[in-house]
Amino acid sequence: MSTTAFHTRRLVEHRYGRSLDRLRDEVAHYRCADPVLPIVLRRLTALERTGEQGRATRRALRTTVQDAVADGSPRDDRLRPYIAELMRVEQQEQTQAETLWDLLDIRLLLDQPGAGRLPVSRRPGRAVEDQDVMEAACQAAACLPRLTRDALRQALRNRGIHISNRRLGAVLQQLRAERTR
Repeated sequence: MSTTAFHTRRLVEHRYGRSLDRLRDEVAHYRCADPVLPIVLRRLTALERTGEQGRATRRALRTTVQDAVADGSPRDDRLRPYIAELMRVEQQEQTQAETLWDLLDIRLLLDQPGAGRLPVSRRPGRAVEDQDVMEAACQAAACLPRLTRDALRQALRNRGIHISNRRLGAVLQQLRAERTR
């Protein structure tokens, strides 16, 4: 198994929280509610096959190099097809791995049902207006017994607002200034 396939396999197991054998068993017996899992498993199988194809090509290339060295013949003509095939297989393996990683990211997004119901301005990854942040921060601060950076950050995240540390500091300063008035 290639390094890419090995690490991708580990990533799949980590994201699903179960061993690959158990995941395959779930799909085989139609006990899987996740629509992405069968696709992920098919892609992982294809990635593992491509990795094996790369290993076979490397073995053939190594054998050809050894034969060419033993014969004392020019190596270029005999090695070119193997090198070209190896480059093609490695590129294919990389593309398959990236596609699989994208599928795993989609699966993570499917696990977050609340994000789709938030207003556009409050979805994670979207720029949030200063006024929206201040309104949410004021509401969150009213519920907090002590206004600290960590407590405010967690309260904003619970409301679906993720802001930078610098911006959080500015909001915190504004809230403290308003509390002292």
